[in-house]
Amino acid sequence: MKRALTVLAVLAFAGCSGTTASATPQAPVSTPVTGTSAAPAAAATIDMTDPITVWIDQPRQPAIDAYIKAHPGTDKLIKSVIVDREQFPAKVLLFNNTGSGWPDVTFAEPRLVARVADNAHNYPLDLTTVIPADQLANYDGQSNCTFNGKVFCVRNDLAPQVTYYNKTLMDKFGYTVPTTFEDMQALSDKVAAEHPGYLLGTLGDGWSFLSFFEASGCPTAQVVDAGTLKIDMTDPTCVRAANLVDHMIANKTLWNTDYFDASFVKQGNADKILMLIAPNWAALGTFKGTYYTDKTPTTITSHALGVAAPLKWAADATAQTGAMGGAAWTISQHTKNVSLSADLVEWVTQNADLWKGTTNYPSYKPLQPLFQTAVASDPIFASDPYPAMKTAAGEISPLDNWPRFDLVAPFTTVIKDAYSKKQTVLATLPEVTTALTPLAEAQGYNVVSK
Repeated sequence: MKRALTVLAVLAFAGCSGTTASATPQAPVSTPVTGTSAAPAAAATIDMTDPITVWIDQPRQPAIDAYIKAHPGTDKLIKSVIVDREQFPAKVLLFNNTGSGWPDVTFAEPRLVARVADNAHNYPLDLTTVIPADQLANYDGQSNCTFNGKVFCVRNDLAPQVTYYNKTLMDKFGYTVPTTFEDMQALSDKVAAEHPGYLLGTLGDGWSFLSFFEASGCPTAQVVDAGTLKIDMTDPTCVRAANLVDHMIANKTLWNTDYFDASFVKQGNADKILMLIAPNWAALGTFKGTYYTDKTPTTITSHALGVAAPLKWAADATAQTGAMGGAAWTISQHTKNVSLSADLVEWVTQNADLWKGTTNYPSYKPLQPLFQTAVASDPIFASDPYPAMKTAAGEISPLDNWPRFDLVAPFTTVIKDAYSKKQTVLATLPEVTTALTPLAEAQGYNVVSK
């Protein structure tokens, strides 16, 4: 980011406006307030000769516009294109076949970056060659951008799972917020006996599956190296997570759908959600507006939502948490303008003016207090949520480094099968291995269990 723009040649390309395409539904996001001041410049230069194409979603367009406004002359060089980024891996293969067309910069989740980092796609540039090490060290959540020691993306924002709780109800019922999963199970028994109908969470799709199993350290799809994937559903960390959710399903404190299913939303509307493990954006993107609507009395919503750090298992030294969302920026190794591509990526992830007022949690550590300023005073919160969310940002599980294929759909199928067959999640765990093994092998992985 800290590069001075130097005109090296006459600008030869006219700027193009971004085109539109259908967008894949994403987690609720808010667009940062855009600023115009650049950070202090350093001595490095930007190539002002070769244009770049940047693939983004619609909420990122103001960030690109702000960069162009802060860096005169780049309007002739930067073409932004709004795309469905789920098509990113397939498009890269197409461009590889034709020998042209690769976007220079792409905004996408790390799970998608993983899918273009293999030999067949061979898309991303190792960013350790263009971004200083001291800057890379200032990004949280970089483990799932790092592949065999190479950094193929930098995180834009983070969406770690945190522990939400209804402080009003917890105080009323005389309950203490759990800090371990063992405490959570014990609380579920109390709730089931003393306040039946109240919920401590939900398990009904791949994301909610990960909220328990990734947080337990279960190697459902652990990337060992570029060619090896570990799947071991007999591991004790998988068994303990399965036993926990089976226990809570049995005592009816765990719902059976995803976060947005109408039946679960109805429970939220009725103020029946006592606790929920969900991503950090869920506070203002789901509780506010979906579970708590404009029809919900303020006596229920005012300063009611507590946010605690991720739960840990008693035997574990530290907590680890899953994540649901949070994207990244990656640069193509085919780009002819590495300097402009890198400067753009650094600026949109590091510029304080750009991120003022954001309700997305920045990956770049020096910007994270801006998130606190933006959200801490929201009347939905029982107290400042920032400390818990900051803790969670540093506890994202290493297992959040996804393989080169989707995990959510197969995990969803496994959980739905358990319900439809009326069998326990523990008994259904072998289906994870059955579902993922052919997907892994199709991507060139050697699947191991130990």
